[in-house]
Amino acid sequence: MTKEQALELLLLILRGEVPPRAPDEDTWMDLIREAGHQTVTGLLYKASEHFPEGYRISERVLFTLMSEVNRTVNRNLKLADVEKEVLDILRSGGLDPLVMKGSSCAARYPSPELRTGGDIDLYIPKESFQRALEVLGNAGINCSRKPDSSSEFTLRGCEVELHRKYFDLHVRRAVLPPVGTPEAELLMLSSHVLKHACGVGVGLRQIIDFALAYKAYPGNYEQLHALFRRCGLSRWNALLLSFVKDYIDTSIEAAKRVDSGPLFRIVADGGNFGHFHPKRHETLLAQSSLKRKLYTARRFIERLPFSFRYAPREIIPLLSELLCGNLH
Repeated sequence: MTKEQALELLLLILRGEVPPRAPDEDTWMDLIREAGHQTVTGLLYKASEHFPEGYRISERVLFTLMSEVNRTVNRNLKLADVEKEVLDILRSGGLDPLVMKGSSCAARYPSPELRTGGDIDLYIPKESFQRALEVLGNAGINCSRKPDSSSEFTLRGCEVELHRKYFDLHVRRAVLPPVGTPEAELLMLSSHVLKHACGVGVGLRQIIDFALAYKAYPGNYEQLHALFRRCGLSRWNALLLSFVKDYIDTSIEAAKRVDSGPLFRIVADGGNFGHFHPKRHETLLAQSSLKRKLYTARRFIERLPFSFRYAPREIIPLLSELLCGNLH
């Protein structure tokens, strides 16, 4: 089974549909591998609970699936503890950080503990950013700067990123909605998927995060789509929503349907943030910082046709920001 075939079958199951025939053991192992690459193993496990009796899962498959799910749940418990600890430290210093993605997205899942957690992302306005670094430093936590001007540290095996920018966008501030609103979160989630789709790659989990937030949106969808147009993301918005409707939730109303194939191929290509692209492993085996940066740059260049088609206003500032950050 190819990666594309495994992804298509995985998406069918995650939509709550039953495959036309029961997957054999080898197919199940391919599904579990692809779910791991897309960081949606917990969702695969949950969906498999609703299979008909004749679709019984073998003990080997069930053991493998349960082992991965237990790892996900334990990781999420650890992330929750670290997130609370960091928030308590920052709040004790008079700061009010906002959780981005992560636990705020997990809350929309039917079983939040089954959403695979990555790192912890916190938004702190730039006027308070230096104060946040000082508060963490006084608590014995030292941060390092990343190329995109954010800062990061590791606490008990969990990576924490502090962001002074809420949006991965290069538009006038007057166009952007207030941080903390549903519109702001949707724009942030969408631009996050876009940034990685234009670069090293993006996985299914990030798109599902957006899809759940979009479906739960309490406002007027026409006004929301108008916001995306003002931000220069009308083409990207059409592609992302077409993918969501085609592969995740057919009840989603897409303002304009387009071929979702280009995004499907990116998702299948390397999985979660491109971590499972074969060329990436060849590069990382060398353990060279320069080679890793060159690999990232090469991926952005390879995706230029996609980027100019779906986000022409974003790609040049994004590349400039990446270049300047890495040089710094």
